[in-house]
Amino acid sequence: DDQLTRLKKDCSELEVRHLEWQPKPGVNTIGMLLAHLAIVDIWWIRIAPNQIPESEADNIFKEIAGIGGDDDGLPLAPDGRHPGALTGKTLEDYLRMIDNARAVTHKELSKWRDTELGAIYPLRDRQITREWTLYHVLEHFASHYGQILLLKHLMRDAGILPKPEKK
Repeated sequence: DDQLTRLKKDCSELEVRHLEWQPKPGVNTIGMLLAHLAIVDIWWIRIAPNQIPESEADNIFKEIAGIGGDDDGLPLAPDGRHPGALTGKTLEDYLRMIDNARAVTHKELSKWRDTELGAIYPLRDRQITREWTLYHVLEHFASHYGQILLLKHLMRDAGILPKPEKK
């Protein structure tokens, strides 16, 4: 939640044009990354540990985040553009997706006990622990947060965002 609070602050000035900006085709947009953060929370905390069939996953994504599991556009093709499913979405739209996903995360995690973090669940051809799941979701969030900050830096360099004032 601390990382999410920081992310919201760092994105607070972004408009739709910033959320859809790409330095070149094949590079994720900030909007894609924000949508992906919501999808990942839902997948790794709600769907995978509860062994919900993948055939039911898209309905869950749409119910919680308002988009399908593939609508974030990731992984992006080398010549890929910002996906049509996200076109025109505002920062508030993306934050609603993340907040809805995070509410489900909180609800699910309230059922997890510390003594059960070593519990294993099957996922496709792997065996995953709840402990690894939590670690992965945090490292994943931090990684994409870093990408978002890099994209903002590139926008400043390109004159799309103002450079920060020197202190």
